[in-house]
Amino acid sequence: MRMIISNVCAKKFLKLAAKFQISIRKKLHAEIFNKEISSGEILTLTLDTIQALNEFFIKILPNVTSTIILLPIFIFAALIMDWLTALILLVTLPIAPLLLWLIGKATAERNAQVWAELQKLNGDFKEILSAVVALKMFGRIAAAASKLKLTSEKSSAATLEVLKLAFVSSFALELITTLSIALVAVTLGLRLIAGAVEFEVALFLLLIAPEIFAPIRKLGVMFHVAIAAKLAVERLEKFLLSEPVKVSGTEKLKLPPEISLLSVSYTYPLKKVPVLREMNLKISAGKITAITGESGCGKSTLIKLLAGLILPTSGEIFFNELPSSKMQRASLFSKIAYMPQKPHLFNATLADNFSMFNRLGGAELPKLLAELDLNLDLSSMQKVSCGQLQRVGLVRSLLKNSSLILLDEPTANLDEESELKILNVLKEYSLRRTVVIATHRRAVIEIADTVIKL
Repeated sequence: MRMIISNVCAKKFLKLAAKFQISIRKKLHAEIFNKEISSGEILTLTLDTIQALNEFFIKILPNVTSTIILLPIFIFAALIMDWLTALILLVTLPIAPLLLWLIGKATAERNAQVWAELQKLNGDFKEILSAVVALKMFGRIAAAASKLKLTSEKSSAATLEVLKLAFVSSFALELITTLSIALVAVTLGLRLIAGAVEFEVALFLLLIAPEIFAPIRKLGVMFHVAIAAKLAVERLEKFLLSEPVKVSGTEKLKLPPEISLLSVSYTYPLKKVPVLREMNLKISAGKITAITGESGCGKSTLIKLLAGLILPTSGEIFFNELPSSKMQRASLFSKIAYMPQKPHLFNATLADNFSMFNRLGGAELPKLLAELDLNLDLSSMQKVSCGQLQRVGLVRSLLKNSSLILLDEPTANLDEESELKILNVLKEYSLRRTVVIATHRRAVIEIADTVIKL
């Protein structure tokens, strides 16, 4: 009976967990650009923190639900059969939850330490991965690996401390529940010898006594999952309820924008040399502008600055003579379509991937797919090649119908024929829009109205 109820509850809570994860991730994605947050904390929140909540839904809630349903039934049955045994059960049952509460107070600080070490490990790992080429060039791989090893060992040590407490608490719970069942058994045995209780009643009570304490044992095993989930909720609340980055002014972006950069510099975090230094340039409104230069000169960084994904270390970016720092971020993002070098294919059907920011008419998607020679099953989640992924990202950007289109190497990984089709589409959709393209391809440079070499 317990297994049937637990399995039914598990299926229901599994669906609820999936919906909850999607809801939380949507809120996180909506707030990332409005809050000051490190890359390590982003990784911890979107992966480990939400996973801790998932464990809570899958492992704890089904058992708690079955316990709430079955425990009163067992206690009531024991009370009907023998009031003294029911009294012993009612007296011994609260001891285990009280012990769990005391252990929880002792382990809360340890769990917080684990989260902090894990966040640092995520941040260090992401930093090393992003700079692995530079580290290899300058012979710093060994030093970076040593740093990552040290952080990993600290994280493992903190986790081991929590596991030690988990084993001790589990042992204590097993001991208490075993002694409670033994107390019931000894009492019933003595009373059975004295003739104070019938054999059938004693046998029934001995059979249900372990079932009454079984949920306590399971909750003890999963107690630290509950502690981790509690800390996860606190971390999510702290991030989601924190004050957004304050931006003075409420100016909105007009169409299509002229862009000016005034003494703009940008240095990546933990780096000393700026990628862009004191840059001054103007990008004409309603024109196609190509940003060229050698690899590593800052083309992608400039595109990200224009998209608002990163903020200048110094200087100011103006849209139609309005400083970007005084513009509504929501208004700015709504008017910008950004395509990175490697567009992301979301875990959804291709139709959903295309329609994420769709503001054009329904007939635009088939038209774009035909012009770019993309023969895809939109109702499926099929894999696409690198060249197809580039075109998927371009279609998604164009469907947003934005006044400012920012493209980072849109024709990379494409042959000349596919590149020509993309350029024809770009020329068609560039009317009354400002298009900025970071590229090193000659064909793209030739269609541009203006070329800026970094």
